[in-house]
Amino acid sequence: MNKPFRILVILIVLGIAVWGFSSTYKWYFVFSEEDRELTTLTAEQLTEYPRDKRLQIKEMKKLRSRIINLGLDLQGGIYMVLEPDYEEMKRRQGSVELTSLEMKDAMRRVMEILRNRIDKFGVSEPSITTQGEDRIVVELPGSKDPDRAKSVVMGRGLLEFHLVDEETSAKLKRDMFDETGTLIDGSIIPEDSQLSYFWGKNKFDVLERQRAVVLDKEVLLDGSAIKRAQVQSDQFGKPEIVFSLSTEGAKQFLRITEANVGKRLAVVLDGKILMMPLIRERIPGGQVRITGDFTMKEAQDSALILRAGAFPVPLQIAEQRTIGPSLGGDSIQAGIRAAIIGSILVIVFMLLYYKLSGVIADIALALNLFLLLGGLAWLNFTLTLPGIAGMILTVGMAVDANVIIFERIKEEVRNGKTVTAAIQSGYEKAFRTILDANMTTLIATFVLSQFGSGPIKGFAITLSIGIVINMFTSIFVTKLLYALGVDIFKVKRLSI
Repeated sequence: MNKPFRILVILIVLGIAVWGFSSTYKWYFVFSEEDRELTTLTAEQLTEYPRDKRLQIKEMKKLRSRIINLGLDLQGGIYMVLEPDYEEMKRRQGSVELTSLEMKDAMRRVMEILRNRIDKFGVSEPSITTQGEDRIVVELPGSKDPDRAKSVVMGRGLLEFHLVDEETSAKLKRDMFDETGTLIDGSIIPEDSQLSYFWGKNKFDVLERQRAVVLDKEVLLDGSAIKRAQVQSDQFGKPEIVFSLSTEGAKQFLRITEANVGKRLAVVLDGKILMMPLIRERIPGGQVRITGDFTMKEAQDSALILRAGAFPVPLQIAEQRTIGPSLGGDSIQAGIRAAIIGSILVIVFMLLYYKLSGVIADIALALNLFLLLGGLAWLNFTLTLPGIAGMILTVGMAVDANVIIFERIKEEVRNGKTVTAAIQSGYEKAFRTILDANMTTLIATFVLSQFGSGPIKGFAITLSIGIVINMFTSIFVTKLLYALGVDIFKVKRLSI
């Protein structure tokens, strides 16, 4: 392979790495006349947006604020382990036993809904992975509000419309409940009705159960009829959730309001009554407004949950912890310190032991680190502490191949070969050994990436990318540097 072609290949690889560092996101702002709202879309999402609904499109390029995203253990955030409550699911469905195929479908749907919710939650690079057969691990790097995260992740998203049983509700008195708010004598509730509670905020701005209300058990309409949900401000500037119903849902809502004029309709989200408006007339159009005692952020989160849909099975938290950013900062500093110290020791060793040939190895090492970071940036990789460990290990492995090559070259020189012949023969004899060693390591990293958890995958991916780059720099690049050095300086004796 001639030198100009090798130089061209190296320049192309360097260009790809630089592109990874400087690439931009391209956003399209679309204003829909029907929705009366501004939507931010990526290029891929824009292709799916109906053309007849686009009123105005404006393109904007935004430079990434961080070259490589940091994982939960480096920038802090929220870690949750969720479990599906299949017993509650069985009670709701009235089935004695759930099949393995129902259960798997429920988990698949839960994962899909979680991703839809968290992708719009405003957290960079969230992680949602399964752990075993019935656990879900959610990592929200950079999130500092565990209560809000919990409400978005754990909210069932089950929206239901019930008629209020006003006759029975009027019979409820305070002395019918114990100190925990539980109804002492449940016989007052008809069989076709159920006891629910209206929720509102107390003087400390905390949402709490306020008063008992009896509702008809029949669900007149549920959240599956929702087409889209968004937040607006009413005439007094208070936030309200406005959602549009599907065509069939709008027809059903029209029939419900037409048949129940003069009655109250309870809007229930995850078992909590948010409002009980009086139906004054039939309501056509399929647009419903929910007003309540909530902030703009709470309204946005509720709309987000409604858009993503309801979980097919309730979730419960098996484990939750918040990781502070200071711990992540210490980890980053320790990782950078270890990488710098390790690199310096390797560089000094190569210079002392292999002299000028060590300079070539050190140049390859610097290029290796640059290409590794560029590759991770190009892949939009999320770096974790195990990933840093993989980078540090790559530093040590970066010169391992050069050590093998240099020892082979020294053998050829001792056998009396010329400089050019010794270099050529040294690379040829070392190639098979280097390839076999790196292939076995790549196989191990592939297994780790397939069967390991999130942090283990980060280590495996970083190490595997580093191995491929090592092969390129230690064999392809250093051989070119040797060839250029021999030609330019007319080397008669190697400093090795």
